[in-house]
Amino acid sequence: MIDKKKMYTRTLTSVIFGFIVIFLLNYNYWTAFAFLILVSFLTTYEFLKIKLDNKLNLYLLIIAAFLFGSELTIVNEFWSPFRNMFYIISLIVVLLYHLFLLYGLFFKKNISTSNRIIVYIQALLYIGLPSVVFHQMVMKESNVNLVFIMILLIWTNDSFAYLTGSMFGKHKLMPSVSPGKTIEGFIGGGAFAVIASLIISFIYTGNSLIFYVILALIAWIIGTLGDLAESKIKRVAGIKDSGTIMPGHGGFLDRFDSYIFIMPWVVLLLYLMR
Repeated sequence: MIDKKKMYTRTLTSVIFGFIVIFLLNYNYWTAFAFLILVSFLTTYEFLKIKLDNKLNLYLLIIAAFLFGSELTIVNEFWSPFRNMFYIISLIVVLLYHLFLLYGLFFKKNISTSNRIIVYIQALLYIGLPSVVFHQMVMKESNVNLVFIMILLIWTNDSFAYLTGSMFGKHKLMPSVSPGKTIEGFIGGGAFAVIASLIISFIYTGNSLIFYVILALIAWIIGTLGDLAESKIKRVAGIKDSGTIMPGHGGFLDRFDSYIFIMPWVVLLLYLMR
């Protein structure tokens, strides 16, 4: 049964936020870049707030933002001979960390730590490093359309998973982590994401049909795993949402958990299809 009030709140928030995101991603390179930096900043802040509720996090995060800006210059201008190696090693490390998160998701009831240094390293591997590599691989090449398509496919999957799950869902996907998700919703979201990728391939001809279909599969499967991994982090911490900035959706980390999780996998896809 669909909760009409909740549906209305989610829909209104999605429409308003959707227009803002579409505008920023399509206006010019710098608005898109600024938006993605903001997403990285706010999702990292919310992640640290879940793990370590302390004002020190904000100060350190501001410093990290300046270091991130410096990285754009250091890696590209002064460390350029090693740039490719840096990105490949970073990608491998991040993907290995993803395997660790998935191990915790499926096989461990509680993988958590209150050690500040370890949590900062987790934030770096979970959001910081993937953002650096992704921004350099995608945004540096001014491929803003790809970012927009990624977010569009994720939103298609999320929206139709919610709709089909609400209408037809009977079998829980992973009730111990995310009670609202169903197998029927998971299948419905993936089906519509693939359909959306077929339509996208006719509009954006910069990549092949197979590329967009694989991108849809990443948004569907890897994106859902990223959503579940974030749900597990919140459940271990004993909270429902990462924030309250988006009525009906929670915080930025709740809304962009799939996006930050698929970033390194999209980079891997770009490397493999070059």
